Amino acid sequence: MRLSVLVFIATFAVTSLGQVSEINSQPPRSSPHKSATFGAIVEQLQKAKWEKSLRTRQKTLTRVGELIKRIPKSTVTNRLESRLEQAIRSGVMSDEAEELIDEAIKIAMAADRLFRQTSPTVDPEFAQVTLNRVLNSPEFQVWNPLMKFLQWLAKWLEKPLNWLGKFLSTLFRRLAKVFSPVFEWLSKVIEALGTWFWYWWQLLNKISPLLAWTTAVLLALLSVALFSHAIVKWWRKRQRIREEISWVETLTMPEQLLLEAENDAKRGDYLMALRKAYKALLLLLDRIGLIRFREQRTNWEYLSEVRKKVSDEFARRFQEVTNIFDRCFYARMPATAKDFTYVRQFVEETRRQARSLFSEP
Repeated sequence: MRLSVLVFIATFAVTSLGQVSEINSQPPRSSPHKSATFGAIVEQLQKAKWEKSLRTRQKTLTRVGELIKRIPKSTVTNRLESRLEQAIRSGVMSDEAEELIDEAIKIAMAADRLFRQTSPTVDPEFAQVTLNRVLNSPEFQVWNPLMKFLQWLAKWLEKPLNWLGKFLSTLFRRLAKVFSPVFEWLSKVIEALGTWFWYWWQLLNKISPLLAWTTAVLLALLSVALFSHAIVKWWRKRQRIREEISWVETLTMPEQLLLEAENDAKRGDYLMALRKAYKALLLLLDRIGLIRFREQRTNWEYLSEVRKKVSDEFARRFQEVTNIFDRCFYARMPATAKDFTYVRQFVEETRRQARSLFSEP
């Protein structure tokens, strides 16, 4: 009897130990994925949509709400709960509830597809080793000298910058003390004007609200008119000064500019020589009435004006000269002695033939 009991106990112990070792050898089960929960939500919502019984549909939507609560709070769960609550509140068998259930199905299906796209598992140790190897490679060490230089520069500039900050703070404090009486006076003036305006507003408002608003509108219009008048006056003065400057520029003698251009060409500064020769040409055309020279006008505006008054041959040569000037001055192509000579010869020919430039009728 005792022998049979001992045999039974030994058999039970071996069996239990085998089961324990088998359980320990199995990999741990992972918690259910969110995708499975969203898939169940989609299934229950579709089931609720096709239910024709009020009670059954309510029970199904209640199960959907329980499934949503199992998932951690997020924007998706909030949207699903909102659609579910609205569907229940509007009556689960109504058309509005049908539309809300359809929207919830679309949201849950989109979340299900998103969570099914799982990324492959990455070994953290391998990733750390790879990252260290990449960061220790030569191409990532190139900036070490620069970083050291910046650190040295920041350390060297720390004291001067601190001194500058203290100096500026002291300066601003002293300026505040100096100008504080001015600011106080301005605040008092503004306060007095506000009090005065408020007094008259109250007085006019007591007499007639219409009179008060009419006066305010008239004062606003008067302020706008005075401000606009000041701007227009300033603009006209500015334009008059620019016209006077342009008129003085037209009084510059083309011969003087040509002489300066030749001196620049002798020094090898062909770009400046070309600029002065071309300006001399424009002043000469202004003198004989072919164009109206103004600094703000473009060369192609002069060309368009010349084409209306002279022969085709002269207009063609003037366009060639203009192309040379634009290419050298604006496109920054190197100016040569040949370019300057061509422009200068055209200016001299224009001076000699000034009276025969106009086209024959």
